[in-house]
Amino acid sequence: MKFSQKKLKELYPILVGENVDERKYICGHSLYLFAAFYFPEYFKYQSADFHQDFFDDFEKLINGEMKYGVWIAFAEAAKTSIAKIGLIWVNAYQKKKYVNVDSNDKENAERLLFDIVLAMQTNKYLKNDFGDMYNVARSKNEITIKRISNFITAQGVRYEAHSTQESVRGRVHGSQRPDFFLFDDIENFKTIRSIPITQAVISHYDEVKRGLAPDASMLLMGNYLIEDGSVKYVIESTKNSGGIVRFIPVIDKKGVIAWQDKYVHTDAEAFEINKTLPKDRQKVSLENKKRELNAGGNRVYEVEMLLNPIAAGSAFFDRRLVDIAIEKCVASIENKAGLYVWGEYNPSHAYALGADTGKGNGNDHSTSTIIDFTSLPNRQIGSYANNMIPADQFAHELKRQADMFGTCLIAPEKNAESGGSCLATLKMIYPVDMIYRQVPMDRLIDKPLGELGWETTGANKYTILNELKSVFESGGLIIEDERILKEMRSFTYTDVDELGSSRQGHSTRHFDLLMSVAIAYAMRKYATVKPPEIAIYKQPDYSPPGIE
Repeated sequence: MKFSQKKLKELYPILVGENVDERKYICGHSLYLFAAFYFPEYFKYQSADFHQDFFDDFEKLINGEMKYGVWIAFAEAAKTSIAKIGLIWVNAYQKKKYVNVDSNDKENAERLLFDIVLAMQTNKYLKNDFGDMYNVARSKNEITIKRISNFITAQGVRYEAHSTQESVRGRVHGSQRPDFFLFDDIENFKTIRSIPITQAVISHYDEVKRGLAPDASMLLMGNYLIEDGSVKYVIESTKNSGGIVRFIPVIDKKGVIAWQDKYVHTDAEAFEINKTLPKDRQKVSLENKKRELNAGGNRVYEVEMLLNPIAAGSAFFDRRLVDIAIEKCVASIENKAGLYVWGEYNPSHAYALGADTGKGNGNDHSTSTIIDFTSLPNRQIGSYANNMIPADQFAHELKRQADMFGTCLIAPEKNAESGGSCLATLKMIYPVDMIYRQVPMDRLIDKPLGELGWETTGANKYTILNELKSVFESGGLIIEDERILKEMRSFTYTDVDELGSSRQGHSTRHFDLLMSVAIAYAMRKYATVKPPEIAIYKQPDYSPPGIE
């Protein structure tokens, strides 16, 4: 519940007065007042407007006015501190019965619960008004490692720490299912490079959401490290479900600082202002913060403080041009059993199909892209993506697609077992002379003489991606599929380095459609117009005149 400064001044005498019941009543209706009185150490700086929003959101989630919430805020925004105080408030007034804290690494969730237990046992203001909330002695091991996995308070509220890799099934406290979920640190710089982990987190979140009890709610806190990871998924899911999403960079696009009592822009500003401030309320220079965070050469400040995920790796494609292309996208004219098509086959045009084969296990996609090399500019005219099709069946799918465009040249990537399986089937069902043969890069004659299929190597991946970048940014190739453009938008130079390892079976972010486009465009030298089928003339049998 938000209060004006005038109202806060009116309530202050009650908060600091000797009437405990009045104080507890007021704080039970306001998480902000509860935090201000019982946790004054967190209020060295005057709270910002977004803090008031956080307190208000938490109340609504707990009181049943809202079911889903997301707080994406810069590092040091105090979102975790507010959530910890909120979970203690939940227990003090028994507003929930069974709280779950889920993190990608269970240890992080356990540390959060340890901090809550520590506050319950040592906060003199809490103990004075609410008595012992948790009077069970902690083990030496818990104290040493500062973690606790589960506990039940004196008020009967259960708290548990879990990993996002664990199923929600079986989480029961008596007859009570979890009625509040706090997701914290579900994504970090390690997890964003692992598609299996990202998919597992998303599946876990969906499982929680599907099984959420009618009186339950959920809140996610975090940073925004990547544009297509698990946090982005939760953001979109929350928006679609009518929940609230807070997105708080330390400085907004207009240059306004979010927490003005704590931060200033420059070292010079901090130096002057701090002359008159006590040591525990010194202003923090964002100029210095940027210098410290980026000292290792990475743009950590831009990612963690400005919430700019692309800064985690420099953009490979010109994002401005990609955004323009996305705005110009139109729907495909037809969906032919999963193949989106933006133009009809023209027998006088040269086409080629590039393909990237997935495992068919629901993670990476088997993808294909068809490019018309005769149209000016060249044009991506077809695309396909399926993450469940088996590799050998994908060969039949490629044949179907290529036959639609004149039995055109197919360049299937042959890396890894799935690529080999697809190629083994394809060469039995499709003309071998229309399957690309690898051209060794050290050959003087640029003629396909090697093995069938395209092999992505550390040497040629930069070549084909740079060629795609050049032709797209010069306007020589039109990309019609918005899915491809979105992959291009989030693709970074770091991802280029990772692609080589992914082709060898390691986990990384997926850019399957992008790779199929790059391979397809590499076929521009070899794509040919299908020769017309000319019927062989046969002279009719000779019949002498007058004879029938």
